[in-house]
Amino acid sequence: MSERSSLRDLLVLAAALTACGKSGPAKPEADPAAVTKLTDQFATNVPAPAGVRDCEPHDLDGGMTMTFRSVQLLAYSKVPDRPEDDEWTNPKDLDAPAVRALLDAKDTKAKRQAAAEFLAAPFYVVYRVDYANAPMALGIKELKISTLSTRIFRYEKTGLPTCLIVFHVQNDQKISDDAIAVSDKPVIDPAVARILREDLAKQFVAKAPRGKPPVPAGTKQ
Repeated sequence: MSERSSLRDLLVLAAALTACGKSGPAKPEADPAAVTKLTDQFATNVPAPAGVRDCEPHDLDGGMTMTFRSVQLLAYSKVPDRPEDDEWTNPKDLDAPAVRALLDAKDTKAKRQAAAEFLAAPFYVVYRVDYANAPMALGIKELKISTLSTRIFRYEKTGLPTCLIVFHVQNDQKISDDAIAVSDKPVIDPAVARILREDLAKQFVAKAPRGKPPVPAGTKQ
């Protein structure tokens, strides 16, 4: 073998090894229908007030998070046409990446990989808005700060809830005060209502209890 061909062969081998290293092991996959079955349990098993115990702070550590709107979409339930189930009261930033991939990905393989990640979660944290007391954000001239009253559930892999946190979130006080100050007409300006909705969603994402994020596999604690 000539020196030139030997060098060429080594370069080809090195490139192949590099490509293998970059690709890494194949990600696990699962049937998204299993996610549909599980989230249908979440959508169905919503306990009455005082139906489960209060969560301790550590009870949310490591859970996969999602809004109740996303639960309904994953379960193929019809999302009710009411403020509590709208997109702005269920910010997508509260959804774990696997949840968003299951809902948004166009590629079948990406959905199957997201399903495997979803089903591998130790438990699930679901944000349910029970009441949107937000007249100005909804374009109604009732001059008071907007509030979302929510319950945050921990659901187990059985589909049953085991604890909850009652959580209320409001508009930033200054944004609310400014909106009230400029609302001197018979109706709320649609631009003002939009600002209030966007801010309320922002406050929800920033302040909602989540627990500590999951520890990556293989990481020493």
